Amino acid sequence: MHPECFHDNLSFARTLFVIQPDEPAGASPSAALADATAITPMLSCYSRSCGACEPRAVASQWSKFVFARLVIPSLVLQCCLDRAIDFRTAPWAFTRGEDGTPAGFVFAADPLGPVGTGHDYSSLIDDAISPVIGALCAGAGLARRVYASNASMYFAWALEQLEGQRRGQRHALAAARDLVESAARPDGGFNPFHAPFKTLPQGCCDGNGEPASECRRLCCVRDLDACWGLCSNCPRAVKREPACALADQA
Repeated sequence: MHPECFHDNLSFARTLFVIQPDEPAGASPSAALADATAITPMLSCYSRSCGACEPRAVASQWSKFVFARLVIPSLVLQCCLDRAIDFRTAPWAFTRGEDGTPAGFVFAADPLGPVGTGHDYSSLIDDAISPVIGALCAGAGLARRVYASNASMYFAWALEQLEGQRRGQRHALAAARDLVESAARPDGGFNPFHAPFKTLPQGCCDGNGEPASECRRLCCVRDLDACWGLCSNCPRAVKREPACALADQA
């Protein structure tokens, strides 16, 4: 959907959303992502594909694929076209990869609203992201804030990419930045995209030993399973090292 909007590091997302009146064979309705029972076999498939078995770690890691593939194209399209995506009215489904993660999203009709609505991310949050978070909380567990933090990472990353590319409508970008920086949504609703990162004091290193000025605000707890370690930008991986302090001063 509108591949002309996706450039540079965002190019991979240009095929994640498509409009196709006839639902592809094997596609699942979007309602499955809001159903803990329907998500369970997807988590099991993902668990087998990566050799992990701790259900909370699996659910958190799986959610990152869902959120990345929903959030990134949504933000790009809304900012570049200045049109909000309506996940509530437009029927949509998703295809699955061999690892059990949603591989792409198929809309039966154009889900984009009128020009001038790109600043409104309420449907993305209320009709796409929040139902997934609710289903995961009801199934595998973990607090809502953990899944919201996972989603916020991709929202903030995509926004930074657009800002760096100098692409997108100014008011749509500003509204997205407000969601990252303000706890409250304009309509008072749940805002999962607030404050994905926290600032670190000078002289800190990330999990790769590289100088870091910020890290994730919350740990995704994927290391509950021995299959995965801590993310490099995890707050639990940050260390204050003399070597990093010297690197910062160089």
